[in-house]
Amino acid sequence: MSLRPSELEQVVAEVGAKLTGAVAQKAWCPLPRLAYLELRVPGRSILLCLCAEGELSRVAVAETRFPTPGEPAPFQRWLRHELTGAKLLAARFRDAERVVELDFEREEVRRRLVMELGSPGGLLLLSEQGRVLMLSGEGFGPRRNLYAGAAWTPPESLPPDALAKARLAPSRLVPAEGDTLPYSHAAELLLGAKDQASRAESIRRRLAQPYRARLKRSSRTLEKVRAEAGRGPDAEKHRRMGELLAQNLFRLKRGATEVTLTEYTEAGAEEVQVKLDPKRTPKEEADWNFHQYRRLLRGVEQARHREAELAREVAHAQLSLEQVERMDEAMLLAQAQVLHVPVGGEVTPEGKPFKEYVGHAGSRIWVGRGSEDNDTLTFKVARPWYLWFHARGVPGSHVVLPLEKGQEPTQEVLLDAAHLALHHSGAKGEPRGEVSYVQAKFVRKVKGGAPGQVTYTREKTFVVRMEAERLERLLKSRHTELPAP
Repeated sequence: MSLRPSELEQVVAEVGAKLTGAVAQKAWCPLPRLAYLELRVPGRSILLCLCAEGELSRVAVAETRFPTPGEPAPFQRWLRHELTGAKLLAARFRDAERVVELDFEREEVRRRLVMELGSPGGLLLLSEQGRVLMLSGEGFGPRRNLYAGAAWTPPESLPPDALAKARLAPSRLVPAEGDTLPYSHAAELLLGAKDQASRAESIRRRLAQPYRARLKRSSRTLEKVRAEAGRGPDAEKHRRMGELLAQNLFRLKRGATEVTLTEYTEAGAEEVQVKLDPKRTPKEEADWNFHQYRRLLRGVEQARHREAELAREVAHAQLSLEQVERMDEAMLLAQAQVLHVPVGGEVTPEGKPFKEYVGHAGSRIWVGRGSEDNDTLTFKVARPWYLWFHARGVPGSHVVLPLEKGQEPTQEVLLDAAHLALHHSGAKGEPRGEVSYVQAKFVRKVKGGAPGQVTYTREKTFVVRMEAERLERLLKSRHTELPAP
């Protein structure tokens, strides 16, 4: 459903013809593969949308933009720093590589904004020499050669037959008469509504996920608790057997495994077969049944209280899910910040439990703010395959490196994370130190231990010589951020 090559060619040609000379006033990157540029032309501002996300891929002129969830991404800060005040020089679409390029110039310094389409797609900002300044978050799939400072190489060209077939697909854009940017507006009309609806549904799924998980967990526990609450007849049976045995102690022989006793009930006398433990004395057998009776009775009482609590939890989760399902598109888009919370993760009401730094090639590195936040970061936010770092032998913050599943981090990123682990530990200021790292799934809380106290297995440990320039770069990546809008 993304823009076809013929449609991209129409839109990019129109942008190059009618927006050349426009000045970039603002830039936004609300999501890893979505960016907006506000371009000023005489008398008005144009909001150019660049989306490199699968079936929503397009270049278009939008009326509104998707809100920026939470803190601005590093790529947004770079866009604003490098492109604000720059003039658009040219726009090109290279259909063989499925790449859109926008060239800008400010005070004789040139920058190129590149949008790679296809799967998974992504956005890059290049220097005048074609070096990568910044990537737009997680993207580009297995192309690990893309990192800050590297020379950018376009994706592989489509095979000739696939390229010829793609070029044959006719344009679906219907330009409006009298519109100054007819194809660019038509592209947004074609995909803009679908984009909004798709992201609204993503937000709905994110909002519903914790309630679905709670409903599943509480319902499963409720089923077990109800079974425990229904053990009253078992308790009563032990009471009856205890009383029957106590009344017939003189009939019992030690070492017997079974005895037949007469129980007098309202219905009359009944012969009852009672199984015995040959290791117990007759009195111990009676006492054991009374003990089981009391134990089960306590369990039944506790289970009934717990059953009421769980029933309320299940009802609350069901009600919350119904409320999420009833939310309309506008209400969902107002909750866009949930898209920046890792799947399965949680954020404390006071804010994120970690400080975020930008490492090599734009990688994110999270550092726990304190002991309790360390626990939240490690056991609630971090996914099982994320890498977890800690300074060895000294107290310190938990450090987490988010990765795609199956992704191998570069040596530079490992060193960045290790520097932050040492800096936020008791080894701060030391010229060197040891850092251990392991996948988050191999970290365990110490039973009964203080917040942040953990054990881990399968770790790797290496000695880090602190590099002042590296540490300064990392610290500035958090403390010298460009201002948000």
